[in-house]
Amino acid sequence: MSEEMKIGGSQIEALVGELRGARDEIARLLGDLQASLDRLAGEWSGEAHRAYAHAQGRWNVLMQEMQDELDRVQRRTGDSNDVFANAQRSTKSLWSEA
Repeated sequence: MSEEMKIGGSQIEALVGELRGARDEIARLLGDLQASLDRLAGEWSGEAHRAYAHAQGRWNVLMQEMQDELDRVQRRTGDSNDVFANAQRSTKSLWSEA
């Protein structure tokens, strides 16, 4: 037995909103975490501080990549909603002309 996935414009719009909310919440949490780490990092020196700075630099790059990917998914999901809506309008107009 096969299952069909049915999704409509409002569902896609809701998904885009959820993606935007998730991205914003992740950004907020990461900002809070960074602020806490910045306070602690000031207490480190020497090799520990250099190791932290290196790890933090890599972390920052990876978190930016994740945020960029979430942005891309959100845009593509919104684009798919536009394509879906245009296809519906085209199909409706074809049947209206008949």
